[in-house]
Amino acid sequence: MTDWQTVSGSGSRLADLALWAGAGLVVLSLHLGIAIWCLWPSPAAPSADAPPPAIMIEFAPSPEAMQTQTNEISPDQQAAEPQAASEAVPAPEEPVPADPIEEVQAPEPVTEAAEPQPTMETPPTQVTQAEVQLPQQRPIEVKARQQTTLRAEPKKPPKQKPAKPRPQHAQEASKAAVLAQAQASQSSRNAARQTSSSQLSGQAPAQWRSQLMAHLERRKRYPAGARSRGERGIAYVRFRIDDAGNVLAASLARSSGSAELDQEVLSLVRRASPVPAPPAGVSRTITAPVRFDSR
Repeated sequence: MTDWQTVSGSGSRLADLALWAGAGLVVLSLHLGIAIWCLWPSPAAPSADAPPPAIMIEFAPSPEAMQTQTNEISPDQQAAEPQAASEAVPAPEEPVPADPIEEVQAPEPVTEAAEPQPTMETPPTQVTQAEVQLPQQRPIEVKARQQTTLRAEPKKPPKQKPAKPRPQHAQEASKAAVLAQAQASQSSRNAARQTSSSQLSGQAPAQWRSQLMAHLERRKRYPAGARSRGERGIAYVRFRIDDAGNVLAASLARSSGSAELDQEVLSLVRRASPVPAPPAGVSRTITAPVRFDSR
């Protein structure tokens, strides 16, 4: 029983060794194959600048031309030649080995120069000059005509007839009409100026006074104490101005009943200087009412 166990144990060991050896050989062969594949040189790719590969063209062998010589044969020789030809049978020619075919490149096309065509020379034609009879010149008459044309005097321009003078009374009438028209236009202009100046003189003081009151009204301030106490009223202020509208002096012409409102009226006139410039003909001393209303 122990011998069988030892034999079976040794057999299993051998099987294991064989298995491991086979696995090692497989792994080693795989590594060798990968290494050989990596080290194997790759085929060189053709470069772009390399010339194209040569083309091999095969041509059929050209038959050799048989050279025949023509000789004069007499009648006796012609009768003897058939007999000799029948007696002597030519031996078969040995096949001539064909030359090895070489790579032949396609010949480049040769452009033949055009042959110059002969030019036909035309014989010179003889021109017969015909005699032309010239008219006889008459120099004397031509010179006489030229002298007469040169001596011809230029035509004088026609004289313009002087204009007849107009009668004096017509000129005086035209001058009088022009003067009358100028005087009429001047008088109409003067009348228009007078009417416009009169209208402006009538409207200017009223328009200027309305502008003055609007100027004072925009700068008026209601005192806060008087507003809180409900004080109201109208105060009249008198002030004197120059031609440019600057306030020279101011005083209270009539009190509003509130000292605070009266003081504000005097401050208003000084604060509003300069006022709009007065027109010509208007008094430079003005009395203006100033209303204070709590509404």
